[in-house]
Amino acid sequence: MADATNHTPGQNTDAGAASALETDITSAETLATESSRSQRDYKKPILLGLLIIALIIAVPYGWNLWQFYRTHESTDNAYVVGDIAPISARVAGTVIAVLVEENQPVEAEQLLARLDPSDFEARVRQAEAAVAIASARMRQAELQVAQEEDTTMSDTERTSATLRAARSALQETQHVTDEVRAQLRTLEAAATVAQAEVDAQDAHLSMARMAFNRAQDLFADGVVAQQQFDEARSMLDAAQAERRAATQKLAQAQLEIKGAQADLRTKVQAIERARAQEAEAQALLAGSQAKRQNVVIQQAQVEVERALLQQQEADLAYAQLQLSYTALRAPATGVVARKNLEVGQVLQVGRPVLAIVPQQDVWVVANFKETQLDRMRPGQSVTLEVDAYPGEKFKGIVDSISPGTGSIFSLLPPENATGNFVKVVQRVPVKIVLEKAASTESVLRRGMSVVATVTTQE
Repeated sequence: MADATNHTPGQNTDAGAASALETDITSAETLATESSRSQRDYKKPILLGLLIIALIIAVPYGWNLWQFYRTHESTDNAYVVGDIAPISARVAGTVIAVLVEENQPVEAEQLLARLDPSDFEARVRQAEAAVAIASARMRQAELQVAQEEDTTMSDTERTSATLRAARSALQETQHVTDEVRAQLRTLEAAATVAQAEVDAQDAHLSMARMAFNRAQDLFADGVVAQQQFDEARSMLDAAQAERRAATQKLAQAQLEIKGAQADLRTKVQAIERARAQEAEAQALLAGSQAKRQNVVIQQAQVEVERALLQQQEADLAYAQLQLSYTALRAPATGVVARKNLEVGQVLQVGRPVLAIVPQQDVWVVANFKETQLDRMRPGQSVTLEVDAYPGEKFKGIVDSISPGTGSIFSLLPPENATGNFVKVVQRVPVKIVLEKAASTESVLRRGMSVVATVTTQE
């Protein structure tokens, strides 16, 4: 109380002002606290409502998204792939004409460029001349074979006919000789009979002569009559006549025997001649048959000439083929790309100088993660989105799945023999063939980026 009494009026005023200020500050803080609490109480229902609305929107979307990825597998590691036909020279030569430009459309078998054909044309002419020579030699050999065959055949037929004639003549001569021998034996038998008859007639003549001499003596003595003497003379004359007849018959038989013997000797000589002719004909036939071996040899020579002709024809075909290679042609319809070909350039065999890229027959290779292949099968439908054609979708089908990951088929495949402490998810190439483009004007070019989505369950 004493202190308050001792304060000055100016000091009292300052203290009051400070107290009032503190009171105002406290009141302001109180009001601010109450205002903030009221604002927070006001925002809570709004935030809760927004959260509920967000959940209402997000839950169906998330459900649909979950359902989609449960039945679909998608990757953006996919590219358009297709065949590219590299054109290279199949023969070495100098380019004399280039008939296409870069990115020019060409048709199948269209002429792209020409190489200098001079050397190859000369080789073709040489091969044609060699074929003509080989053909002439073969024809000559064939004519010789035909001539030798005709000569050999005629000689063989002639000698065979001569041999048959000689054998026939020998058989006939032997038959005639046998007949002559039989006739000779018959004549000899007849001569023996004639000799016996002569002997008998000699005995009869001797008896008749004795009877005549006796009758003659008796007639001279007058013992017998003239008649008996005449009968004895007649019997003697008859005996003499019969003896002469038997002698003549014997002589005739002997003459016939000599003739038969002479004929037999002639026939025997004829047999010897026929045998000699048969032997000669056999020798000629053997010579003709030996000539058949010459024909066989010449036929073998014809085969050799034919083989040489075939070889020359093959050389000609090869030379013509090499000549055809001097014209570089498009193997398929497409567009010229990577052209590295100019007039005067010397091409080496197998070195690509340009490429033909077909506009059709393309497919997509999508590199899916190995964890995405569980339900993926060939034949499943695919939706393709190409970066070059936004908003346009292409339809495709899973054609096949690679038997290995992409890294296995790389130039330097990974070496895991030492172990790998970091597990990297590998990607497996999947080939997708196109069904139909959404627009015929949309040309899928090789290397374009694609987003591929496979429907694993339908």
